[in-house]
Amino acid sequence: MKLVILGATGGIGRPLVSGALEQGHQVTAFVRSPEKVTQKSSRLSIIGGDLYNVQQMTAAIRNHDAVLSAFGPSTLSKTNGRRDFGRVLVQALRAADVRRVIYVSAALLFTDAGFAVSLLSKTLFRNVVRDGINVEAELTQSDLAWTILRPPRLLNRKPTGRIRVETGCLPKGGFIISRADVANFMLQEATAPCYVQQVVGLSD
Repeated sequence: MKLVILGATGGIGRPLVSGALEQGHQVTAFVRSPEKVTQKSSRLSIIGGDLYNVQQMTAAIRNHDAVLSAFGPSTLSKTNGRRDFGRVLVQALRAADVRRVIYVSAALLFTDAGFAVSLLSKTLFRNVVRDGINVEAELTQSDLAWTILRPPRLLNRKPTGRIRVETGCLPKGGFIISRADVANFMLQEATAPCYVQQVVGLSD
């Protein structure tokens, strides 16, 4: 497949790029800082640009099969960064005539994920949740083949290969998952779609 990866230099993006190349895909990394992409391959194209610029993103994703996004502001402060990114991405997808998009959100958006998640979503991460709700509203358009992933706490460790998946909720007792496992699931869903136009909870 021909895949565009957004957030390619982040904790999920790096294993996502490496995994896609290992599987033989043609990969385009559209990033703000091209020098931070360390992988090398004849099947990897690196395009520098502004992820909030519709024209630049449209040019980057045109003639691809799917967009895999692990991009998102890391701030806890009040922001519309995720919402604005989602709005640009949808416009670019339509302009480039690409329908498939897989986006990493957060388990904090589940309203039934338990007391601890509920407390965090209403206090420390309240701005993340608000912006996350808004970006999902932007992305979940009826004319797009979207999949929203909501993983819990992300860890930097090797993939376990044991990913639990639930539609519309977090797997019971699922509090952690490795970034590498999330990347692997994104590639699996890109190549063999099972959750089109669904919100999915992931955990180890």
